[in-house]
Order: sequence, then structure tokens, then C-alpha cells
Amino acid sequence: MPPLPHRVNFGLWLPIVILAGFVLIAPQLATHDPLTPNSGDEITPPSQNYWLGTDYLGRDVFSRLMVGGQRTLSTTFVATGIAIAGGLLLGGLLIIAPAPIRWLLSILLDALLAFPSILTALVILTALEPSLWTLALALGIAGIPLYAQVTADALRAALSQPFIEGTRSIGATPRYILRRHIIPTALPALAAFGSVVFSWSLIYQAALTFLGLGGDISQPDWGTMLAQGYRTIREAPLLVIAPGGTLMMCVLLANWFADTIGKSPSR
Repeated sequence: MPPLPHRVNFGLWLPIVILAGFVLIAPQLATHDPLTPNSGDEITPPSQNYWLGTDYLGRDVFSRLMVGGQRTLSTTFVATGIAIAGGLLLGGLLIIAPAPIRWLLSILLDALLAFPSILTALVILTALEPSLWTLALALGIAGIPLYAQVTADALRAALSQPFIEGTRSIGATPRYILRRHIIPTALPALAAFGSVVFSWSLIYQAALTFLGLGGDISQPDWGTMLAQGYRTIREAPLLVIAPGGTLMMCVLLANWFADTIGKSPSR
């Protein structure tokens, strides 16, 4: 008789729902055109018309925060997906490939891990034309080695469990063992580290767009907003606090997911 399906833990996935929902609805919450300057309204405090005030060109900070959040989080989600997909492939090959290939892959992975991830992203950005999606690709590729190492370690830990040998001894097929035992055992660690990769990608995405490496700097982005706001931080600290605080909240949500799924039962 097949096992009953596990009850869905909606609280566990709430941070992902919040972040994904923000990407979808944030631009609709904008109250002004985030690109249009308003002469005479430069660096105004929060008001009924401008909820978070305006920047040095008179652009509405709240609207720029909403539209920029879609760009920032979309790039981060794409980068995280690339890192997880590539890491799962490389980590799986480190377990199931023939011994000579595993040895070569291990040397390659050690070399990649010895090279700082942010430098990997910078090299890729230098070689390609700067854009938001190039940035996502660079961050995703830079995150593959770390996720591959975690994937390989999680799979090795799952394969070393005594019940795996017991399941083999009673004639279970490799597909059944993979689906019923190995994946459920390794999944919490992989999902938790996936949220760590998301946090890393989000922070470095903001850092690289802060440096102007995210393509068109006229488009709102949390990193770009930080770069433009720090020049007037004494007169209008909210220009830095708004994007910086939103970044912090997104990282806290990702860490909440990692902490929650790490404590959840694996089977």
C-alpha cells in the first residue's frame, strides 16, 4: 500500500510565496511613474503624495522601490535557478559518474571553489555585454560550485544511511530507492542551502548594480537606488534606508525559510 501523502506545511513556504508575490504585484502598487522627474519636488520628505519622499530628481521613492524590487528579485530568482540546476547536475555527477570522471570533476570543483565567487561573476560580466540578465547569468554560474559541493555531500550522507542497504537487500529498484529514500533525505539540506544561494545572489546583485554593472542605470533597481541615494544620505537618509531595509527584509525571509526547512522532518 503506498504511503499517505505528507500534509503540506503552508507556513514553511510562506517566505517564498511572499517574495514571489512581491515580484508579481509590486509594479502595480507604484503610485507614480518611477522614471519621471518632478521639477520643484527634489528631495522632499514623506507626504500624502509621496509616501517615501522623492530623490534628488524629484522621482517618487516608493514607486521606484516597487518597480526596482521586481527587477532585483527577478534577477535573483533567475540566478538562483541557474546555480541550483547547475549544482544539482554537477553534484549528481560527482556521485554517479565513473571513477575517473568523478576524480576529474572533483579537481575542477576544488579549483572553482578556490576562486572567489564574486570574482567569477565579475570575470563573466567583463566578458559579456552588461545587462540585468547577463548579471543573473554571471551570479548563477558563480553559485554553481558551492551548490554542487553541498549536493554531493547531501547525496553521500543519504547513501550512507543504513536503511539504504536494507532497502537494496529486499530487492528495491534504484529508481524506488532514489524516489522514496535518497531524495526525501537530501531534500531539506538542498532546499535550505538553495535559500542561502538566494540570499547570496540578492546581496551581490545589489552590490554589482551599485557599481553600475547591471546594465541601464536609468532603470530603478535596489542597488542603483543605494548608489544614487548615498550621495544625499545626510539630507535624505530614507533614500538609502528604503532600499537597504527592503534588501534586509528579503534576506531575513530567505533565512527564515532555510531555518524552518532545516528543522522540518525529512521523511
